[in-house]
Amino acid sequence: MRKTIHRSAARPAGCEECAHQLGTVLDAATLQAGFRPVADFERCGILGFIAAVRGPAGMLHGSGTRLGRIARQLGLLREFSRAAAGVAVQRFTESGSGGLLFLPLAEGAVEAADGDLAADILAAAAASAFPAERIVLLLPPVDTECFDKAAESLARLRAAGFALASRGLGCDLAERHLWALTSPDFVVLDEHLFDGVDLATVRDTGLSERLAAEVERGRRVVADGIRSSNDFNALHHLGIRYGAGDFIGRASTAPTRAMSAAAHKAISAACNCSLDTQAAPGGVLERLLAKQPPVASTSTADDVFFLFERTPELRAIAVVDGDVPRGLISRYEMVDNMARPYRHELYGRKPCTRFMDAQPLVVDIGVSLPELSEIVVSADPRHLISGFIITDRGRYLGMGSVQDLVREVTAMQMEAAKYANPLTQLPGNVPINQHIDNLLAAGEACCIAYCDLDHFKPFNDVYGYAKGDEVIQLTARALAAAIDAERDFLGHIGGDDFVMVLRSADWEARCRAALARFGEEILDFFSNDDIERGGYVTENRKGELEFHRLTSLSIGAVEAAAGTFQNHLQVSKVAAEVKKKAKAIPGNSLFINQRHYPSDRESPADHQEETVT
Repeated sequence: MRKTIHRSAARPAGCEECAHQLGTVLDAATLQAGFRPVADFERCGILGFIAAVRGPAGMLHGSGTRLGRIARQLGLLREFSRAAAGVAVQRFTESGSGGLLFLPLAEGAVEAADGDLAADILAAAAASAFPAERIVLLLPPVDTECFDKAAESLARLRAAGFALASRGLGCDLAERHLWALTSPDFVVLDEHLFDGVDLATVRDTGLSERLAAEVERGRRVVADGIRSSNDFNALHHLGIRYGAGDFIGRASTAPTRAMSAAAHKAISAACNCSLDTQAAPGGVLERLLAKQPPVASTSTADDVFFLFERTPELRAIAVVDGDVPRGLISRYEMVDNMARPYRHELYGRKPCTRFMDAQPLVVDIGVSLPELSEIVVSADPRHLISGFIITDRGRYLGMGSVQDLVREVTAMQMEAAKYANPLTQLPGNVPINQHIDNLLAAGEACCIAYCDLDHFKPFNDVYGYAKGDEVIQLTARALAAAIDAERDFLGHIGGDDFVMVLRSADWEARCRAALARFGEEILDFFSNDDIERGGYVTENRKGELEFHRLTSLSIGAVEAAAGTFQNHLQVSKVAAEVKKKAKAIPGNSLFINQRHYPSDRESPADHQEETVT
């Protein structure tokens, strides 16, 4: 049974109905939470979400700010703050969204004397197993008459692991002093501070200098209230990296999976971030890296010589000072010199640097395979034997050998030859056609399903080719998950065209499963607003607004019974016609060919269409 909340007896006259409603909501835990996305302009992605709470439908209409003021007047501020934090964290956790959760605090909550705010929010986070490090507390204006209490409360919040965000640019001197002591991680720029600022006047405002000062203090600035591309462009020219507002994405009970199409297009164009800025994991040098211990420059020649003797497979040893490479000692050079008469007596106790190549081949761990190949080919031939040093931003990591590099290049070339399409690693035109011809020649019945994306070109224009590639890869995954890898075949003709050659008896169900999976996962590329509308609106080259439907998948399926077709060319002609019929159906669709092809090749009958949404 839920514990009834004990309320303060002191309450303003005329607020009995408010008190009753708020008490009912808190007792029943029926507050609702919504989330607005915060965009990261440089990464063209979402940094996190700003939470907001409201009362249930039909009760306590108003923003979380208004509800907090009512709770403060009624002596229920601590109960309300705890309930608001709990519902916001719980709903956010249930959504499975990544990023930060910006959690607004009610006015008076920071300096309140009747509770431990940090402990209450920690308890709310613990109840949902949500890490405190992902919570950013949006601090309200603070009553500086309670300066000491506010400073103590903020210190506890900081110690609990929460990040803090203030609205310090527009506050008075006393409050700015409090923020200076607290050193918040974020500064929120409210709409009233940049309203009316445009590209023509942005450099003439004093806002630029104030923002630069905040950034210099190590704080991240978030502009809240961005309503248009003009707002975004002005703020971007001010050097602001993060922003929220209706232009980025409206509030929703479920955090949106992407920012609005219009925002994505504007940000991509201004910030040149349409390409994925994250390095792909598992680079080539990570696979070639041999974590071989180096020697210090103070090591003696005998130390290194005996190390080579004890380790026959060792071809070279790096010489480092601290973790910075100074050179490389080749096994061949060392053994050749020290094996001569009296060399141990002459040089054995001297520093090993006498035998060191002071200009070794050094490459950073992030170098791509083509770059590494070019470096090695143009390097001095001696490096082909000794190999190269691998570093991470100048710090020694280990060694790499040219032999291993050659093996890696050979393996990748063989892989490229086997899988013609470099994006999806699926067989291309030649193996697709060969597979179909082999089945037809063997008299094996199959279904050829021609798959194509709808409304893909405008998606590429708005979101960029990197996102387009991700959609193509998503299509490949959805189709691959639907087939039987032992009986069926999946190929990538090129662009957004795929072919499934299905020998499974349940081929129709597999096509429907592919459509269902694609239809679910493609929504991750669009904002909640665009999903509700069924498409997105952006400006074309003439500056006119244009509506584009969400990207969908169409499949045209042709059954090929034994003796029906002679070769892949005949199948392709029919499959292309059927795919065209599928694309004429709105949404994710399946069109099944119903023509009959007896041995005398009489005229085909009618078609029958089937749609999956």
